[in-house]
Amino acid sequence: MNIWENTDLIRALQKEIPILTAEIQALYRELDRKFHLNGAKVPLTFGLDKDLLGSYTQAGINEEEHFHFSLLFVGRSLEHPLSKEDRHDLYKHEYAHYMQYHYPIPKEYLWQPGIHGSAWKYCCSLVGAVPTPYYKAGEALIKPDYEKVLKNPIHDKTIPIRDTYRREKEYQDQKNRTVQFQVGEVILHPKFGEGVIEQIEQMTGSVRLYIRFNEDIKMIDQKWLLKTKYRKIGDRADS
Repeated sequence: MNIWENTDLIRALQKEIPILTAEIQALYRELDRKFHLNGAKVPLTFGLDKDLLGSYTQAGINEEEHFHFSLLFVGRSLEHPLSKEDRHDLYKHEYAHYMQYHYPIPKEYLWQPGIHGSAWKYCCSLVGAVPTPYYKAGEALIKPDYEKVLKNPIHDKTIPIRDTYRREKEYQDQKNRTVQFQVGEVILHPKFGEGVIEQIEQMTGSVRLYIRFNEDIKMIDQKWLLKTKYRKIGDRADS
């Protein structure tokens, strides 16, 4: 079943937000006391991202500083939830990104640029996060060799690509939350047949369409509808 059609799971995940917020802030307060920072005061947001586990965003023009986590990875109501160790490693991974901009980084750890460069890896070594850009199940249980990671250059040609991943994700989110349909518009869906859009809900990184197919109303994510071979029929005239 598509996650967007499983309303019970979505409600269960959204109910976890206060619990997850308390868990993350408790960990961040502990790290704040150790490094004299204020990460626990940075706002937290949650979404249903399928391609992004978490992120840290600096304050900027039209952008407030915040941490963001996907309930599809950190939620406990999932059929196969992350272990506590992997969940906390994810939180520390993003806290290390926060530290890059709020903690003094020694010059010897500024040799590799990039979002996941040497400064971030140095911060990972301080907070105990796994110093790799991408999540791997169970990796949080393995003690990283920080000395090797911090001193040896990584001859990985994919690093520049990885460093642009977040910017590409932000662009895609902007594209996904741009409404491309109108209420009253009639579409021909390859599976459900002819339907009329009755409601449009714009989310943080997506657009939900409520479409009536005969007696049933389906909630369909706009980006998934655009990927199917649907056909616009036009606007249904008022009766």
